Amino acid sequence: MFLNREEAGIRLALLLAREKLKNAIIVAIPRGGVVVGKTVSMILKIPLRVLIVKKISAPQNPELAIGATGSDGVVFWDEKLISILGVLEEEKSEALDTAIRTARERRKGLGIKTPKVSGKTTIVIDDGVATGATAINASMILKKLGSKSSILATPVISRRTKRELGRYFDKIISVETPQSFQAVGEFYKEFPQVEDEEVKAILNI
Repeated sequence: MFLNREEAGIRLALLLAREKLKNAIIVAIPRGGVVVGKTVSMILKIPLRVLIVKKISAPQNPELAIGATGSDGVVFWDEKLISILGVLEEEKSEALDTAIRTARERRKGLGIKTPKVSGKTTIVIDDGVATGATAINASMILKKLGSKSSILATPVISRRTKRELGRYFDKIISVETPQSFQAVGEFYKEFPQVEDEEVKAILNI
């Protein structure tokens, strides 16, 4: 259990400090991941950048991710979950269009540019990883952008998801790895919603 995202970032930074990282850059996932990433960045003196990735919501259940995409249109689909839910192609197409539009609007609203990661070790940070769709999409985008290697660093990730994401990242580092969980907020005493204005303020530091 973490007090808040800042404390989670401190504990995550202590683990990352053991990696002796060189030519690295932190790529945080908005919004909560930016708060954690800021703390890690300040402690380890590693540059902080942001990558806009948006989950593709399941029909009738906006909290459930059947995939993820970024503002550049790179897409990951969770085909197993899509099959279980019986999602139709028309529903996939509509959900994808909505996610891409939202990602582009958020990128424009935050004034974020595509991070320059060519030849670098990228540390993808989020405040927690549930299904892993967003993290997988981030790894796909970073690989496309020329990242030398990628590390997923997060305060909490389920054991099953950590195993499944192993083929997408060179290494996965987590403070807590529970058997399973329903929501990231379960592991935080304080888990307020992070607004775009807070993200902007962090990036201007």
